[in-house]
Amino acid sequence: MRVIKLLSVLFIIAFLSVSCEKEANGSVVFFSKDKIKNELIVQINDTEGNVVTVNSSTTITLFSSPIFKENAVYLKEVSVPKMYFRIKNFQNSLATLSNVQVFVDEIQITDDMGVDFLQSSNNNVEIEITNQSLLDVIASKLLQSKQIVISYKSDAVSANSLNFDFEFGITAVGTFVD
Repeated sequence: MRVIKLLSVLFIIAFLSVSCEKEANGSVVFFSKDKIKNELIVQINDTEGNVVTVNSSTTITLFSSPIFKENAVYLKEVSVPKMYFRIKNFQNSLATLSNVQVFVDEIQITDDMGVDFLQSSNNNVEIEITNQSLLDVIASKLLQSKQIVISYKSDAVSANSLNFDFEFGITAVGTFVD
């Protein structure tokens, strides 16, 4: 009877050792959250009374985050819980801007930025974009191509130069599986 008990205990120990060994070779999952930002510079020179089209663009890439860059091959899912923009150095001048449009890749986000966002009173004020379906699309684009292009377009008439910056930023949450 003792032999049967001893063999049973040895069998259970051996079974558990093999079971644990198989689990140790499983996947490792980890999450990372990072704020990624870039600036879009808009420069308008004296147009001498003529209407000119102004275009400017910048890229926000996951690779500007060290964690996303080092672990890109393990990235399986991205979510974007927050996106914001901030206007810098915008001053009312003798310039008239019309048909202002801002895009994330091919998606126009001008309406999501709010009415009359180009105001000197908005200088250095962080304005959050809260459209969840837009944030989900941005997350999908980041997962596919690891970057998004933000572009600005407007028509301008200016008697002097007008230069200002947009700071665009996102909070990206990545799921990595090794």
